[in-house]
Amino acid sequence: MRAAFRRPLTEAECAQVSPGLMEALGRAGVAPWIIRRAHPGARVAALWRGATPILARPGRIFWPGAPEDLAGAGDRALAILQHELQHVLDYATGELSAARYLLNPKNWRYRYELRPGARWRDFGAEQRASIAEHWWLLERGRADLVARDLHGPPPGLDLYRRVIPWAEERLEGERPRN
Repeated sequence: MRAAFRRPLTEAECAQVSPGLMEALGRAGVAPWIIRRAHPGARVAALWRGATPILARPGRIFWPGAPEDLAGAGDRALAILQHELQHVLDYATGELSAARYLLNPKNWRYRYELRPGARWRDFGAEQRASIAEHWWLLERGRADLVARDLHGPPPGLDLYRRVIPWAEERLEGERPRN
């Protein structure tokens, strides 16, 4: 049987995504779909990236060859889902548009430095998505994968919780810094 061309998130995927991110998506009124093919813009990006990237657009994640259920695909795949869902949320809240992404080089950088006093709005689109991805991995005890991405030890979970606006586990009395 051929896998569906487009599908909503599965129940198992929703259960694996950060509850705070799922709640934020719900508040923004978006129910993301996974499209199992490349977005035309991703095909263009493949010319200089060497591979066709996963690409998010409003309400959709274009993921060539995505499994029918990412919940069983391992931590890295689920972390990528978290990353892409952050983009979907940014589109839904108006923090991101295709034009804003393309016209602001700050949005193209994945590497970030998370320091005390950092604010969510200090980061570009790919950095915010990477922070969401890394927080998800750290919450699951996968500091090894985050350290590999960051080329060094990751910041502590409490710092991620202080910066990410939708992080469900806030430190007592802390408010997000947007």
